[in-house]
Amino acid sequence: MPSLADQLALARNRPAGFDYMRIVLAATIIGLHSLNVTLGLGQALQVQSTLRIGVAMILALFFALSGFLVTASLLRCKSLISFLGLRLLRIGPALAVETTLSAIIIGSLFTELPLAQYFADPKFHAYFLNIIGDIQYELPGVFLNNPLPNLVNCQLWTVPYELWCYVILALLAVTAIAFNRVAYLAFMVIAQIGLIGYDIYCWDVVPIQLRPHLLVFAFLAGVGFYLWRDKVPYNRTVCLFALVLCAAGMATGRGDALAPVPAAYVACYFGLMNPRRSWIVSSGDYSYGLYLYGFVIQQCAAAFGPLQHWYLNLLVSLPLSFGVAMASWHLVEKHALRLRGRVEALEAAALSRLSIMGFWRGSPERSELRANLGNSSASI
Repeated sequence: MPSLADQLALARNRPAGFDYMRIVLAATIIGLHSLNVTLGLGQALQVQSTLRIGVAMILALFFALSGFLVTASLLRCKSLISFLGLRLLRIGPALAVETTLSAIIIGSLFTELPLAQYFADPKFHAYFLNIIGDIQYELPGVFLNNPLPNLVNCQLWTVPYELWCYVILALLAVTAIAFNRVAYLAFMVIAQIGLIGYDIYCWDVVPIQLRPHLLVFAFLAGVGFYLWRDKVPYNRTVCLFALVLCAAGMATGRGDALAPVPAAYVACYFGLMNPRRSWIVSSGDYSYGLYLYGFVIQQCAAAFGPLQHWYLNLLVSLPLSFGVAMASWHLVEKHALRLRGRVEALEAAALSRLSIMGFWRGSPERSELRANLGNSSASI
């Protein structure tokens, strides 16, 4: 039976499945938000509660595939300087641009306050905290009369948890757990038992999405599947079984703690498919731009009365979001990633100084793991 590593090798470590998954998941989130921004939160939640399994799966798959791909970056990097630096380059510049454009341009166009009062309001200044992951949802006087009032970019709520994923993985690297897959498996088993107990003890109201700590666990499950990819089978029957486990766990919410690991396998299975690349994935990675701009564009559309029907909002917002995402990639994101060489040069200088001082000899655990599992070139 082929393994995940075999499937990854067939695609020369660049399977198109992950690229298509990111685009599809990002577009699906925009579709779900078309209900929120046109019906209002209460009515939208009533509709989405009937689709709870699918809704909860979306972000679980997003976090899991991120964990799988980011682990390849961790194993390629010489130290946490380049690992965290590359994470910052991938997330920070585009987020800073989106925050600035929302505050200055969108806010100016849609605020009901005089511009002088708008720019002087503390909420305007606080909105820029989004750039460092301290998420602010409101701008003064903006979208006051929308079906979902006041919220400018609700989708950014996941940013702090994505950052926590990187911090936790960095801590696991510092302790060498991330470079010893047996130790990592033990860590995951202990964490899984703890999460089951925590959810049983603290269970009250079932949210539509998985709770944030379970999204982080889905990320860590993706990390585990990458570390064990030469032992985990790549099999359709296993994927179907994992989907059944996810559905059973997410159906009522009481089994949510059991869902991240099978969801991570589903993400790996579909991500490691390698269909022919179309221009939509070969010309750039537009999923992050869809994530950043989708909701705010939908709120702008919902500010116009005729577009306060979910299907009209989606029909207008999705192509606009994709166009802005393309601009974000070609004007901001790919140029930020070209700074990778400077990050690596900074790392080399720092490690050279540490080596001279006797504080750096590299990580034998990482070297052994890379030798055993291969040096993947998966996207950062």
